Amino acid sequence: MNQTNGEIITVPEMARRMKIRKQAAYDMVEEPGFPVYNIGGARGKRVLWPEPLEWIKQNKSGAV
Repeated sequence: MNQTNGEIITVPEMARRMKIRKQAAYDMVEEPGFPVYNIGGARGKRVLWPEPLEWIKQNKSGAV
């Protein structure tokens, strides 16, 4: 993973920034290799922004 000084955000915040549905963001974080950090609990998934954008560029053709 890229060692950048990013911002730790929630999955719903990632959805807002990417302008996608919240459920689509939750589906995305379940994909193998997606850069998600589980800090515990039912709502404990976090992402380091902008790692999701970098992951999409590398793993999804025609996206971003």
